[in-house]
Amino acid sequence: MVLSKTCSARTFVLSVLLGCSAFGAPDLRAQRLDGTGTVASGLLLRQMDGVKRVLMIAAHPDDEDTGLLTALARGRGAETAYLALTRGDGGQNLIGPELWEGLGIVRTGELLAARELDGGRQFFTTAFDYGYSKSAQEALSVWPQEELLAEVVWVVRSFRPHVIVSVFSGTPADGHGQHQAAGIMAREAFSAAGDPSRFSEQLERGVDAWEPLKLYQTSRRRFFSQEPISDGSLDVPTGVHDPLLGRSLLQLSRESRSQHRSQDMGAPQTQGPQVTGVILLESRVGDDAQEIFEGVDTTLVGITVDLSDENASVAQGYLEAYRGSVRAATDAFGLDPMPMTKHLLKARTQLRMAREFVGDAASTEFSSALATRLEVTNRAIYAAAGVSFDVRSVDDLLVPGQTVVVQAQLWNGGGLTLIGPETELSLPVGWTSSLVEVRGVSAEGTIAPGDLAVFTYQVEVPVDANVSRQYYLREPRNGARYVWPDESELWGLPRNPELVKGTATFSLALTGDSSESLLPDYDHNEISSDWRYVGVDPAFGEFEKPVLVVPAVSVSVTPSGLTWPQSDAGSQEVSVVIRSEAEEGSRGSVKISAPEGWAVSPMSQDFDLKESSSESSMSFQLRPEGAVVSGRHIFEVRAQTESGEVYDEGYALIDYEHIKRTALYSEASATVSVVPVEVRSGVRVGYIMGSGDSGPEAIRQMGASVEMLDGTRVRDGDFDGLSTIVLGVRAYETRADLQSASAQVLDFARSGGTVIVQYNRGTLGSLAPWDLTVGRGSPRVSDETAPVRIIEPDAPIFTSPNRIGDADFDGWVQERGLYFASGWDDRYTPLLVLNDPGEEPRFGSMLATEVGDGVFVYTGLSFFRQWADQVPGAYRFFANLISLDPKEWRLFSARK
Repeated sequence: MVLSKTCSARTFVLSVLLGCSAFGAPDLRAQRLDGTGTVASGLLLRQMDGVKRVLMIAAHPDDEDTGLLTALARGRGAETAYLALTRGDGGQNLIGPELWEGLGIVRTGELLAARELDGGRQFFTTAFDYGYSKSAQEALSVWPQEELLAEVVWVVRSFRPHVIVSVFSGTPADGHGQHQAAGIMAREAFSAAGDPSRFSEQLERGVDAWEPLKLYQTSRRRFFSQEPISDGSLDVPTGVHDPLLGRSLLQLSRESRSQHRSQDMGAPQTQGPQVTGVILLESRVGDDAQEIFEGVDTTLVGITVDLSDENASVAQGYLEAYRGSVRAATDAFGLDPMPMTKHLLKARTQLRMAREFVGDAASTEFSSALATRLEVTNRAIYAAAGVSFDVRSVDDLLVPGQTVVVQAQLWNGGGLTLIGPETELSLPVGWTSSLVEVRGVSAEGTIAPGDLAVFTYQVEVPVDANVSRQYYLREPRNGARYVWPDESELWGLPRNPELVKGTATFSLALTGDSSESLLPDYDHNEISSDWRYVGVDPAFGEFEKPVLVVPAVSVSVTPSGLTWPQSDAGSQEVSVVIRSEAEEGSRGSVKISAPEGWAVSPMSQDFDLKESSSESSMSFQLRPEGAVVSGRHIFEVRAQTESGEVYDEGYALIDYEHIKRTALYSEASATVSVVPVEVRSGVRVGYIMGSGDSGPEAIRQMGASVEMLDGTRVRDGDFDGLSTIVLGVRAYETRADLQSASAQVLDFARSGGTVIVQYNRGTLGSLAPWDLTVGRGSPRVSDETAPVRIIEPDAPIFTSPNRIGDADFDGWVQERGLYFASGWDDRYTPLLVLNDPGEEPRFGSMLATEVGDGVFVYTGLSFFRQWADQVPGAYRFFANLISLDPKEWRLFSARK
């Protein structure tokens, strides 16, 4: 069973457009898949004839089968989309410090980067990834099942897929409870979406009930399979060379998958035959699955099925004529796609005539499918004709009340003539624009072949403009669910639409004779583009970023969370950074409001920022008045300008080269958590950072001295004066210098030092003094409330300087730990035993052993998550780890 028909080599055109190789093609991997030119035109031609929509459903970023999505979208021209229940907010981050909402932004961006390559769309529900779960029951209690199903049904009704592909089975075989939940949701949505009595309130929001025709499940072990497997599944070839792409669809899909950089998902672009697979679960059009769309009417004329006989007959005539024009365009396609333009223009006219004839009698499916074909046809026309449109802001960060210059650039890069070009900007409510200059349009009102026209606008951003805050982050989370706003057009989208869109209209003339522009085929051309900022980096060249509206003044506090030893009656410092993006700068004062029992010095400070993108840092001392009371105490920070505006939040720009920059906002405040924590006198910690965590700051707040150990110090074994070395999360996995310097770290321990190793996802190699097995599939405890039993309560890790007991495991968040050791040498001492409900006890969460005169500890406990939430017991416990005196450990071991 094969997805696509065998390709013949009859002609260059057919071999390219069907996606099989007639002869060698140049390497086009660096070429964009959208825009203009041969590649873009050829890929669009694959989408023009037929209506095929496929929705894949799973739980997280990286769950999707990119091979299948790429094969269907890029290879077959199908409309594809991936619905991830969550944004992956609860995972780990290999590339930076972002967790929770910040990590969700990173992974959302990575999914969008992946879809740009494999050609699909991206959707989400409100589900927040709260961490690893071991059952669907837990997942569907944290995310109320019926409410989650309603959101999945909304996406199905909005996208209207003929085929749903569930990545998961909805059974314990899926492992992760959120995976199981996604499998259950896919099956229930397949049944519910077509029933108008289910979630009927959605029908008043602009969607209709929609009944998908086929439900498949991916055969996950076949994602990267080289050979067909006899498991009843449908083989989907992905390793076929595609001349348009200059590589196979599998290779493109591997590049798509490699966008998940925060998850360590880089994949090789393997050459040669490959297949993936799907298994038919349910079908409303017959059970014989020889082809993924078998039984589905994917012909363009099939969209007329709900029309009256008269309308259907006439519409079908126009659509058949359209198909004939598309075939003519296909025959004319070549290395220069320009000759097919006239056929594409005729195809568009035929679509317009079908739409106009049916008019208000059109069904939703007819209107939607026809609108999509018109969009694709327009894109194909401009790709073949070399016409491109770009809208650029001269500033990337705007503030309310600002005026910004925006240029709409219409480039006639091909051989046609553009007649009567005009542009306009679509703006948010309250924004205004004025056209101030036009360059590149002739006195006769034309843009000649090869010429660039630039329409320059001044755009006024109103003083009450909203800042660029993602729609699902406008309101605080409701437990483990984001809150969607009232605007249903935003529901399920990956991120906000861009604020400004430009549109250019014009007529076309093939020969330069303006009379041609009066012909129906050449009139009424429209091309649109979202605005963006384009800059140049001297080292790396041109780059682009989204245009964001940010506050004129932002206020951020470092640290925003401060753990305060209860024995400390002195003062501690926080830094407040004021940043201005206003063109004229900002002047004013900053004040910190202290809670009862606390004082701030000074009470306020002035700032004077004289230009845009300038900032000022100022220090404040916090101190208790009298006894230090345990608990959490919030210090609110406010900045007030001379003109009276008050600002009480800051933002971080989450900005990596492979994703779109996004602003994440936070309140300007500092939370002081008073904890009865002590650190042994004289402790000096060296920290080897891994993928990124807040360990160094947490250790400072415990009251210990900490130094960051760079590659040179690790390589040279430059650990003089240190009592303890701590490895950050995934340090051995991410630090090549550490992998080659394990002996230096162990020598430090042998010489009487303490080494603390936090979790790694793979082997510890030569870093572990004795055999210690850690890797993918290692035990974990995902229930953050799971009871913890201390095996050796008299071990110094639990007695000094803080007595650790049951209360120190209260209030933990997301999980107890992950990547516990699954096997170890007898010379290690297990210190804790814990397990998820219904599972066997796990002894590998913390192991300690003597190494020469020192001590080595491995722990999979999720301290890094607890520090972010200022969990008191996690600070107390880790303070004992860094304070561990090898002499005391040896005495304890001797007594055993």
